[in-house]
Amino acid sequence: MQGGNLLSEMRRLLNIALLTLIAVIFAGHWAFDVDAQNRGRFSHSTAQHKKLNCSACHKIPTSNWASTSGFPDVQDYPGHASCVSCHRQDFFRGNQPAFCGVCHSVVGPRGKARFPFPHPTRNSDFSTIFPHNVHQDVIAEFAPPRDERPYAVAHFVMASFSPLRNDDPPPTFNNCAICHETVSKTPRHAVRISPGMKPLTDAAAETFEPKAGFFKDMPTGHAACFTCHYQGPKPTATDCAGCHGLTASTPKTGVVFKRYSIKFDHLQKEHSTRDCMTCHVRISQNADLKTLKDADVPFITCVQCHNDKISEEMGKRVESLTNNQAPFQCVYCHSTAVGRFPLPPSHEKR
Repeated sequence: MQGGNLLSEMRRLLNIALLTLIAVIFAGHWAFDVDAQNRGRFSHSTAQHKKLNCSACHKIPTSNWASTSGFPDVQDYPGHASCVSCHRQDFFRGNQPAFCGVCHSVVGPRGKARFPFPHPTRNSDFSTIFPHNVHQDVIAEFAPPRDERPYAVAHFVMASFSPLRNDDPPPTFNNCAICHETVSKTPRHAVRISPGMKPLTDAAAETFEPKAGFFKDMPTGHAACFTCHYQGPKPTATDCAGCHGLTASTPKTGVVFKRYSIKFDHLQKEHSTRDCMTCHVRISQNADLKTLKDADVPFITCVQCHNDKISEEMGKRVESLTNNQAPFQCVYCHSTAVGRFPLPPSHEKR
């Protein structure tokens, strides 16, 4: 009798242990999913998502495209049908399923409010594929004959220009300005410092502030690309992977314009009357946007027009160091945040 009771008690304890283990595993799995989904950690790089074509979830156009763009566009999260085929079980985890927090800012049976698309602070799963060299070649290939051009066409070699008369209209260039326009208000900006360099001294007091005309923007939506690529040259609007390459997530911290020469004014007459490719000579050779770290303007292009002033400041730097004085800070092109650093090799070997 005692043996039977003992066996019965052991079975009861074993059943309790098994049920507890199952509950712990289930709870752990559910808690992981809830935590991930509450943070909106949807990833295109998971195995299940990578094997899908973009069009399996993103439909062109979304219902709101007409209000913000001239082209049928993807400007909203995928609908429920795109998610429910694989995530049906996630929709029924309580009255406020955490899964919905990926898209919805208010989660609940009647919660319709959603985060902006794309979400302004979440990481991006994609890098942009934009070969500048191909686009510059196309611009040059389809340029009209010289005697029929109402504008100046992109130049890919250094060129000299005669000064315009005061009554001459400024030229319009059919190149970088197609996509890169002067910004309407001064953006967030910072000076760019060459890695590994150490300053010679503390930066002197600086009162200079750049104006909006100093900066050119970059396309941030589909509209600029769809002008040519909606149904025209490949990749077309339905070929998302033609422009968006899956990559490691990169944080969205907002656009900050970084410049070595923060005092360069694109709208200054001597600059605005020159073709962009006069200075940005290597961009037209770039096939991989990820390797384009800055505007890639060789120092020699600045020397062509500004040699006297640059030579004067470089001479003052050398003189101050030779005489054991406070290092002269170059301020003709740079703010003192950059002008206090040693002369880079490009300046010394010009």
